[in-house]
Amino acid sequence: MNSRKIFLILTLLILLSDLIFVGINYYASRHALNLTLDANGRSLRHSYQLTLELVYENMLQISTYIASQKNVQQLFLAGKQAVTHEGGGAGGASAADVREQLYQSLIPSWSPLMEEYGARQLHFHLGPGSLSFLRVHKPNKFGDRMDDVRHIIVDSFQDKQAKVGFEIGRIYAGLRGVTPVWSTAGPDDAELIGVLEVGSSYQTVLDKINQQTGVEMMVLLNQEKVHSAMWPESISKQIVKLSEESSCYVEAISNPLVSEVLANCEELEPYKHQLRTFTQSHGDRFYGITHFPLHDYQSQAAGETKQVGMVVMLMDVTESVMANRQQLKLNLVYAVVGFAVIEILLYLVVVYGSRRVHSLIDQQTDEIHRLKEFYKNRSERDSLTALYNHRCFNERLQQEMGRAKRSHAQLSLLMCDLDNFKLINDSFGHLAGDAVLQQVAAIIERLVRSSDFAGRYGGEEFIVALPETGLHDAFGIAQRLVESIASLGLDELDGRQVTASVGAAMWDGQESLSELIQKADSALYNAKQQGKNRAVSAS
Repeated sequence: MNSRKIFLILTLLILLSDLIFVGINYYASRHALNLTLDANGRSLRHSYQLTLELVYENMLQISTYIASQKNVQQLFLAGKQAVTHEGGGAGGASAADVREQLYQSLIPSWSPLMEEYGARQLHFHLGPGSLSFLRVHKPNKFGDRMDDVRHIIVDSFQDKQAKVGFEIGRIYAGLRGVTPVWSTAGPDDAELIGVLEVGSSYQTVLDKINQQTGVEMMVLLNQEKVHSAMWPESISKQIVKLSEESSCYVEAISNPLVSEVLANCEELEPYKHQLRTFTQSHGDRFYGITHFPLHDYQSQAAGETKQVGMVVMLMDVTESVMANRQQLKLNLVYAVVGFAVIEILLYLVVVYGSRRVHSLIDQQTDEIHRLKEFYKNRSERDSLTALYNHRCFNERLQQEMGRAKRSHAQLSLLMCDLDNFKLINDSFGHLAGDAVLQQVAAIIERLVRSSDFAGRYGGEEFIVALPETGLHDAFGIAQRLVESIASLGLDELDGRQVTASVGAAMWDGQESLSELIQKADSALYNAKQQGKNRAVSAS
């Protein structure tokens, strides 16, 4: 076989290997991006669930407080007796008189509650079932029965217990806290008068999450469910359709941008029963859209999977998508340059076969190895902080969990998030923000041991794995990290203090990687809720 044939065969083999290299790296890069988006989506849903529980707790506290007031109990009991005496339904003159007295007694306290807690409904129901006695938020609407719509009211009256949940009512769709109201008689012969409902809009939840994370949100309701529950005049006044062609209504939205990016809910229909995150372009930006099903009180109480709508969360992922594309371009450049270099060397070897050529081959091979090592480091490390990136950190942590399980060793995790970092970027610019991130990364590397490893998990969030470390020692490291960051001084910030919140968690030997990270993230969330600039360990 002559040298030309050898050269052509080797060229084809090298070209094929180059194409395989590019394809594998493209797939790995896309897969890492999708994993990151999925993890962010799960984290966002967890933040949503925690905030929702907090709003439910506020609604229940308000309803319990009002239901415990003696004058409310006495007037409500008088109203019940008047309605019964006057034939049920809306009652007559006596019921109207009591209703007005109850309304006037509540107005002074109702407005501050609306202002402070975002409450928008205060509704007295008579049983059995659900008979409206007084809507403080809509005093001219009363006497209607809602047994087939307000299941949370029916169940609370029947079970004589406080309940919380989401329901679509005649006037509003909202988050409800429902408390039974008892007469002021003795404990042995107290009479159940009815139930008191305090409701809030999903807008409260969306505003809180937006303040904490900057994520934009939208809550959608199924058209069929809305039409079967709400009065027509309430539909036209309280909610709007996502678009003219859409079959979804918007219950709450934090920013009109969400409805612009996702103008039609029908494209989510095939995935309506699952948590899903995907990317979508809008203008010159890319957005990660996370959506998951919304269930009302009735479906949750019955253990059903039928959903009444969807929760949609929107995050700007332009930086991640563009970084992914840039990485692909780099891979192509490396492949082309490598192919060209090897082809030249191969030609020299085949045609001349001299020692000098072999020497050049060694030099160029070293250069290729150096380029590959450089690329490998670029693919594993965050370009700004030199810490592990999200994907590589997760791979290292998974390996460490396997080692800890085999050797029955302890393993702890720290999740760190800089407080109010967006304000630093907004006030001093992104260059100052980058300097802060680099200094914090340097602090982390000084604090941890050689056996520990750290990563930049996204934005202003860092994560640290502590092998052979229990929760007590991990919490001590977390406290030192908080103190070190708080003492950080940068000329770029004009004396402004940088603070961080840290959550510490220890692996129990059985949790999955995502469950361990979620536990540390929950501890971080608690640190934020407790006032920031502190460390909190998972219970």
